[in-house]
Amino acid sequence: MAEAKTPWQKVAARFALTPSGLAAELKRHRSRICRALRDERGRINGRDQLALLQAARRRGIALAPADMLPEADDA
Repeated sequence: MAEAKTPWQKVAARFALTPSGLAAELKRHRSRICRALRDERGRINGRDQLALLQAARRRGIALAPADMLPEADDA
């Protein structure tokens, strides 16, 4: 069985950018994004949720707040 993706991993896959590219898009440091993508829980804080929603809107990516939440069995 494939390991479930964390919220950060799911959202990063939607953007289809490298961690560096995603960091630049969100105006965050690359190491912060890399750590978030490796974190076992991968929860997205409110400030980053807002930045992700704004970046998705700018890039024409369909992203909803519910997409940034953990799966029901991971919560």
